Amino acid sequence: ESLTHWREINFPVIGQYVDYLVKEQGVKNIFVNGTTGEGLSLSISERRQVAEEWVRQGKNKLDQVVIHVGALNLKESQELAQHAAEIGADGIAVIAPFFFKSQNKDALISFLREVAAAAPALPFYYYHIPSLTGVKIRAEELLDGIQDKIPSFQGLKFSDTDLLDFGQCVDQNHQRQFALLFGVDEQLLSALVLGATGAVGSTYNYLGKKTNQMLEAFEQKDLASALSYQFRIQRFINYVIKLGFGVSQTKAIMTLVSGIPMGPPRLPLQKATQEFTANAEAKLKSLNFLSFPGLKDGNMEACS
Repeated sequence: ESLTHWREINFPVIGQYVDYLVKEQGVKNIFVNGTTGEGLSLSISERRQVAEEWVRQGKNKLDQVVIHVGALNLKESQELAQHAAEIGADGIAVIAPFFFKSQNKDALISFLREVAAAAPALPFYYYHIPSLTGVKIRAEELLDGIQDKIPSFQGLKFSDTDLLDFGQCVDQNHQRQFALLFGVDEQLLSALVLGATGAVGSTYNYLGKKTNQMLEAFEQKDLASALSYQFRIQRFINYVIKLGFGVSQTKAIMTLVSGIPMGPPRLPLQKATQEFTANAEAKLKSLNFLSFPGLKDGNMEACS
């Protein structure tokens, strides 16, 4: 097999992917070119093409397609932001640049403001992921007065385990209607209790349905059921973390569960091993997380 298969993006599967997420997982909002999509391993032209295809395929099927346009340099970030507006995306998100780093809140806001200004009509989200950027500026500090500086600011994707910081984001958000989207899937229930308004995460690609059941139980104030779902999801995530769990492994699991070839990752990441995939599959089966084609897993719900 030629070497090109891992170098090129497989655009034709995106349409299938949209249908799978909507029909099988009940997921109708997409965050494109983020961590899981290896946005920062793609060229600018590839990122534009991927964004276009998700917006095109999502028309009338998805509620929102938010494009991550963060980059290491301002010009590229602005170009991607402008492009997202031109193609009709529903919002843009930006991480903190992580080679030359902003030393304080004001410096980071200056950068974010310049990106947002390239697409002033689009809702703007800050993507807070300190474990990968190394930028430790607390989200609650950043939120303080941010809308005065960035009028299009709509909220943040909070991918950190610091629930004090997240709780304070919610606490100071009473007057404003920011979207506070939580990004650590195995802690989602804790974040919901604190007042998260939504969630963005890699496991929702294949555990979206289970997570939606947890959200429903939480909304019905059935905490016992919500906990039972969260613990089952945690059992899976805890297990794969011990095996070594990252973006490559997520692609392997998603290929397995959806039947859509997600392909290997791009270097510097390495493809998940067959041993990992076999172990993950066994764990998914033991937790009744794999619905087999033609077999609806509705009857299996009770045995948690």
